[in-house]
Amino acid sequence: MCTFHLIGEDGMYTNLAFMLSEQCTHMIKLAVFEGSKKSVFKDRRELLGSLLEQLEEAFDYIDRYNRTRAEFSGLDRLDMRDYPFSGAALISIFEDRIEFVSIGGLVKGIALDDVMLGVSALRNQHLANIFYRLRLIEAYGTGILKINECYDNYVVKPVIETTSNKLNNHCNLTCGAPCAPV
Repeated sequence: MCTFHLIGEDGMYTNLAFMLSEQCTHMIKLAVFEGSKKSVFKDRRELLGSLLEQLEEAFDYIDRYNRTRAEFSGLDRLDMRDYPFSGAALISIFEDRIEFVSIGGLVKGIALDDVMLGVSALRNQHLANIFYRLRLIEAYGTGILKINECYDNYVVKPVIETTSNKLNNHCNLTCGAPCAPV
């Protein structure tokens, strides 16, 4: 537990251990909205507990609303998902898009242009190490690049926005449901 920084040099559990435990007070809020505005809820959930459990539950929740359609290339059937994601604090699902909002913004010293080029900086190195060992991340800074590659053949592209508001800094990734391939 010391190797994974779950127990500190003082023998006490660390904040990382707290975040991975069932006592974690951080939360992911998910909502499905009617139409394309945040006025009418169709469904919503608040996920509590271990961050690992929240991650799994959030993925399952989003996957329920991620429609699959079949396209054909000759005799081959190709299943296409509305949102080709693999895996945020606020997640909103609309009929025409899905939004991920992460309070906290970018790591100090990293700009949105850097992220778009694949530059990565860890906010919590020890948590990233746990996720890496569980094979949930690759720790190479290719996530945004892969998201953009998934949308190469679609008219609608992901939009990534950040704010510089020091009191409410956040990142927003909006992936629009593809209308039709390019």
